[in-house]
Amino acid sequence: MIWLACFVMTVLLVRFIIVLINLFSGQWLKDDGSTTCPLVSVLVPVRNEENNLPELLNGLLEQDYKNLEIIIYNDDSEDDTMNIIRDFKERDKRIKWINGKTLPEGWHGKNHACYQLAHKASGDYFLFLDADVRVRPGLIRKALCHSEKYNLSLLSIFPKQQMLSIGEKITVPVMNWILLSLLPLVLIRISHFPSLAAANGQFMMFRAREYRHHQFHRLVRDLNVEDIHIMRHIKRMGYKGHTVLSRGEVECRMYQNFREGIYGFTRSMFAFFGGSGIALALFTVLTTLGFLFVWLGMSWFYAVIYLAVALMLRIIVAGMSRQPVLWITLLAPLQQVSFVIMVIKSFLLRYSGKNLWKGRTIEFKGV
Repeated sequence: MIWLACFVMTVLLVRFIIVLINLFSGQWLKDDGSTTCPLVSVLVPVRNEENNLPELLNGLLEQDYKNLEIIIYNDDSEDDTMNIIRDFKERDKRIKWINGKTLPEGWHGKNHACYQLAHKASGDYFLFLDADVRVRPGLIRKALCHSEKYNLSLLSIFPKQQMLSIGEKITVPVMNWILLSLLPLVLIRISHFPSLAAANGQFMMFRAREYRHHQFHRLVRDLNVEDIHIMRHIKRMGYKGHTVLSRGEVECRMYQNFREGIYGFTRSMFAFFGGSGIALALFTVLTTLGFLFVWLGMSWFYAVIYLAVALMLRIIVAGMSRQPVLWITLLAPLQQVSFVIMVIKSFLLRYSGKNLWKGRTIEFKGV
């Protein structure tokens, strides 16, 4: 049993080192240069977003970077979304919209919407935003400076997550807890290995010439987790991509409650682990029962050390992600339970092949 305890301790130590690498390498936007002021096409797919769209559009109109066009794809909304779009167009002529088309066979809705938006865009950069994000003044200018500084074909940002309910606080932190303890984000930019990839579809800024040539959303048209796969395509083609954390420049309330959090992350769980069920299951067992293995294989003293390091890991990740550290500390056990539920449901979805999302049944591909 001691060999298993040593293995568990080693895995935790490696994850803790990765978190420290992410902390000290400063994986945030580098706002230390000027931009050539290219035209940025801000592309927003929406479906029944009357509660979110006004705040996003207000944030875009308040940007200090003005060379924008804003195109909205109205995907068969049944609420007041269309009237909101018309009202904002009266305020600012940079705002345009297109109406959704019938979803072709073999496409997922968001991928098709983004593909259609790109065809209407005329900018030098394409910035795809989800309707539920909140953008702060300076975001687009900083993102452009970062992209030009590192010659990026794709820049993605993990927004600061707003969490109001207990259900959100025990589900939403799981995403960054996995990401920042398994992947040094700097390797996304400096390594050519496609496996070292991560991205967030809530904010994806492409250099337009590469996007127009490859039509990235078309390449992933039938995948329910398009963002990570697009970053892998970027790297596989020899282009440069980078994914960073938000320091408040972009925020999002991703889910409203526990149920939404569980089902939302369930769609992405296999993608975090390269589609490998074995890797996902092993990570789940080690992070859930690791302290028990250490206790039985070594002693209670080392089990306490294990728990202390595991908790410190969560605290550092929370600080880097601008999440409430006190809540993360107190709710850590419930977050682990939530993660286990997500994993179980992910395996069940892989078996059934179907998932319900935003009122539509989509084919689930656990990759």
